[in-house]
Amino acid sequence: MIRLNHVFVGLIMLSALATVSCSKPQAGAKKPIRIGFAMTLNDPYWESMQAGARSEAFNDGATVTIVDAGEDVQKQAQEINDLIAQGVDAVCLVPMKPDGLVNSVRALNAAKIPVIIVNREVGSGCDYVTYTGTDVYQGGVASAKILMKAIGGKGQIAEFQQILGTGPQIARTKALADVMKDYPDVKLVAQIPHEGNNDKVVSAVGTLLSKYPDLKGIYVHGDPQALAASQACIAAGKKDIAIVGMGGSNDAIAAIKAGTLTGTSYQKPEEEGRSGVRLALKAVNGEKLEKSYPIPCPPITK
Repeated sequence: MIRLNHVFVGLIMLSALATVSCSKPQAGAKKPIRIGFAMTLNDPYWESMQAGARSEAFNDGATVTIVDAGEDVQKQAQEINDLIAQGVDAVCLVPMKPDGLVNSVRALNAAKIPVIIVNREVGSGCDYVTYTGTDVYQGGVASAKILMKAIGGKGQIAEFQQILGTGPQIARTKALADVMKDYPDVKLVAQIPHEGNNDKVVSAVGTLLSKYPDLKGIYVHGDPQALAASQACIAAGKKDIAIVGMGGSNDAIAAIKAGTLTGTSYQKPEEEGRSGVRLALKAVNGEKLEKSYPIPCPPITK
């Protein structure tokens, strides 16, 4: 009889537990933090950043809304307005151009939405909580130094730039110019905007090699375009031209191992996405943050 009573009591307790676990969340339960991530997705680099952001948000029980401006400043400004209207708790922002998003960040400031700047710089005249990302300038310096060593510190080189006026383009072009100050025997004979278009790179390399048959090296903003330049040089029978990219993609690393690409700098886009989300969550929770959380950008060679 005692055993039956124990069983009966146990069944009642199990029933009560089941009722609690299956019930709806109690009133007043905390909603997941909502983070807007305003960026571009026009390159595998940014796809990796998006993957990092989504993974970090999932691990932390937050939600993240990715909006893709495709390097269009006006579109990004509208997307930020939409995020404000949605009432997100924080925004991670990869500014398409430094000065073009100042007013948008001011609008976020007015809405009291904390802003985390990721990967690229934003112009002055607005407030943001912190910056995180690899140092694009130092990444450019790393790639430029690889190139200088590969060509023996002398000869003609060319530069393929990304979209003119963007923060990374300005930083990477400056990085090359600064490194070249220590190499007076290196001459920059051409600067060509590739705008993320691999076909444009392939076409331009043909013209470049015809005009400068003694070209020794090519400094390229971005791994996909560096790989395109490498393929074009190989197709033209110019396998001895040193070519460096930036980003550290898996394809670039494979090409470095194979000897078809000289080097690159590793910018860790997935970690940039993760770091942005982590810092956004801390900002929403009222934690005090430093003004910058840089991510190392080491060189990669064979």
